[in-house]
Amino acid sequence: MKSLIQKYGSPCAISAEAMADEWVLHSGLSALPCLSEIHGKLQSYGLSLEQATIPGLRGHHYWYRDDDPTIVYQDGEWRGAVEFTLLHELYEVMLGKLGATASGDGCSPDADVCRGANQFAAAVLMQKDIFLQALYQSHFDIVWLHQHFCCSYSAIAIRAVHLLDQVEDASRRDLACVLYQRRGDPQSWHECDPADFYVDCVACTSGLLPWSEGQTGGLLPRRGDGVSPGSIVELSLKAGRPVLLGTTRASAASPIANLVLLSRPVLWFGHLSKVILQGMTPEDGHALEAQAGRLQPRPITYSGSRLT
Repeated sequence: MKSLIQKYGSPCAISAEAMADEWVLHSGLSALPCLSEIHGKLQSYGLSLEQATIPGLRGHHYWYRDDDPTIVYQDGEWRGAVEFTLLHELYEVMLGKLGATASGDGCSPDADVCRGANQFAAAVLMQKDIFLQALYQSHFDIVWLHQHFCCSYSAIAIRAVHLLDQVEDASRRDLACVLYQRRGDPQSWHECDPADFYVDCVACTSGLLPWSEGQTGGLLPRRGDGVSPGSIVELSLKAGRPVLLGTTRASAASPIANLVLLSRPVLWFGHLSKVILQGMTPEDGHALEAQAGRLQPRPITYSGSRLT
């Protein structure tokens, strides 16, 4: 911890990404860490780990006086959620050790600390170079990346957009991701109704901001929106398979054009549980087309005004 202060000067000057890089280097964590490895590393630093039922929380941490901190995480969560929670809490513990706690010196309000903790966890689990390589090689396949890095779909989409925005050479690509989640208890899912789905996450690189949330009523929906009738998301849900749209057209209702879109339903234990909608410019859209080539999507033409 002292070396971080010496290097950066102040706890507030250390970005979550930089802290993740420093911790990965210091701990000797592997490029694709697993839960048992993360457990071992945290315990080697003197942290105690406990499972418990925590209503409304994924995890929290505490310590008494001079005791080592204890991280408590939700019992029964899947591996990826536990890994993310442990690293989220580790970041907050490290801030506390550095003297920049959520209620400490005032340099980071609670919301900023939580945002930084999420960025730290994502940067540890999806390390920049290996993640970008996998992102390009998979043709921006969010489902494959979810399985490979064992992170949630939303964490994958947010990390992809965050890193793509930092690329400054000719390999830069612009990407929009919209994740639809199905409502209700999975045990009660039977017939698939598009009305049961809502937008849970919207992530978009800066180059596609005109398509993003809050911009001129553009092509992309806002968080909390449902599935629009006649949209490619509805089509893919009804067909039960991906739908590829080559290029959107401008209209009076949607003046923004020129996106290649891929809408892909995701199955969970045999039920449609999510839809992943991705958009890229025609210049970059060959990547989505390559991804779609493995999925045998339903190609469509479109002349309406609402796509999502």
